[in-house]
Amino acid sequence: MKRLFVLGAGSMAESFIKGIVEEGVIDPRDIFVSNRSRRERLLELSEWYGITPADSVARAADADLIILAVKPYDMMEALKQLRPHLSDQVLLSFAAGIPIEAMQRATGGHPYIIRTMPNVPVAVGMGAIALSAPSTVPRDKLRRVVEMLAGLGQVVEIEEGLMDAATAFSGSGPGFISYLLEAMEQAAVELGFAPELARKLLVQTVIGTAHVLREWDLSPSELRRRVTSPNGTTHAGVEVMQSQGVYQAIVEAVRRAAVRAEEMGREYTREG
Repeated sequence: MKRLFVLGAGSMAESFIKGIVEEGVIDPRDIFVSNRSRRERLLELSEWYGITPADSVARAADADLIILAVKPYDMMEALKQLRPHLSDQVLLSFAAGIPIEAMQRATGGHPYIIRTMPNVPVAVGMGAIALSAPSTVPRDKLRRVVEMLAGLGQVVEIEEGLMDAATAFSGSGPGFISYLLEAMEQAAVELGFAPELARKLLVQTVIGTAHVLREWDLSPSELRRRVTSPNGTTHAGVEVMQSQGVYQAIVEAVRRAAVRAEEMGREYTREG
């Protein structure tokens, strides 16, 4: 990819920009970013990452790849604005819940649209990126996009029917994990730790656990069993979580997030 046009300047757009700039994927001067409002936000991104602020969506006409990093409720209007400037560019959507068919309809049938759900860790090259592409996207175009995203983390190609589920547990996953860590940090504070000191141990615990799961090729349940000694400390804590229904609450949280992604797709693509 020689030139990128990013529509949207929120946290996901910034995470993506930070990742590709730090990975050296593309010269930051060839990344053009447009935002619906808040010109000062573009100036911040320019100062921090060296990107080029774009005054108009018309700059998308010169791009090889257009990143759609707008909120789901803004997607249809954004695509209509882009429509006059489309030729053979690939459109890569980050929007939760918005189906490829709806995006194609809004652009007058543009064939090169890829739906993806990256998460915030793409900013540090450790993202999880679910991706779905229709048969209208040529394999060479898809390959170039996948190669670019692979520099930002783990890319998994899936059927579009699984995208709402991937959005729920992968896209929203950092938020869910952070929520659990909030509670663990609070418990550590109540046990006498300063928050900053507890956080160092907690963050490293998460990082280390993830590495063990991957390097040892274990399922989470297998690792849990390995570290849970009968009548030990982990056993005592897990018993409390089981009695409080924590496991089922997490399952229901992911299910609800998936349902919400599907609902957003219907709400924000409704015509008329």
